[in-house]
Amino acid sequence: MLRFFLSRYNRWSLVGLAVVVGLWVVIPLIWNDLYRANLHVINWFPIAIWIFMTALLCWDVRPARDVALAVLALAGGFLFEGMGTRTGLWTYFTGEKPPVWILPAWPVAALATARIAFVLDRLLMGRPINWKALYWLFVCVLVVVTALFFRPVILMPPIWVMSAVGVLVIVTGRAYRRDVSLIVAGMALGYFLEYWGTSRACWTYYTGQTPPLATVMAHGCAQVVFARALDAMDWGLKRLGASWTVRARDGSDLAME
Repeated sequence: MLRFFLSRYNRWSLVGLAVVVGLWVVIPLIWNDLYRANLHVINWFPIAIWIFMTALLCWDVRPARDVALAVLALAGGFLFEGMGTRTGLWTYFTGEKPPVWILPAWPVAALATARIAFVLDRLLMGRPINWKALYWLFVCVLVVVTALFFRPVILMPPIWVMSAVGVLVIVTGRAYRRDVSLIVAGMALGYFLEYWGTSRACWTYYTGQTPPLATVMAHGCAQVVFARALDAMDWGLKRLGASWTVRARDGSDLAME
């Protein structure tokens, strides 16, 4: 197993490291005033998270797939953050709707989550688990939790659009093991990111929770949305005679692979 993990670090890992380190350097330079004013919220906890995520981003780097996922996550993050801040579901300490400085975190988190999900998927492969039932169990819980969280803004058009996208994603899924892996990985990483951000008042949800269960689950759901988009792109590539995915033993396409 250790050999498997180490073998996934290659020459592209250095490129990935350079990109990530570049982000860590450029972001504080661009938003220097915010960075200097909030040094007190930076301690071992966020540093450990970002080191862990950096190590993940340098693991098993595949440029075409990673760039596509990063672009999708950046666009999705912009739409999701805009929806949340403009409807008042959450606010940032800067009052921006949404703040530009938070957007780079979305592709970083998406890539890190995809790496974790890939490992989970491989560990779970062949297990006697009803993945379809497990997937739909998560969906049912997500619908209830999200509906309760969205109650104050349920009649706003952005919520209708997001709900429609959510329904489309839910009903078009067939790679249940992969999706469960993405959900678990997204929720696990999302909890730590949400806990740090809300406990330091970097962003605040209208419920005052640190963090709300709905937002933790949303991290897993977002990863499934990105995977669906990659599936659609992969379908288009296959029509052109190309592909960046590898078919798993059970016949499901692993868009994060």
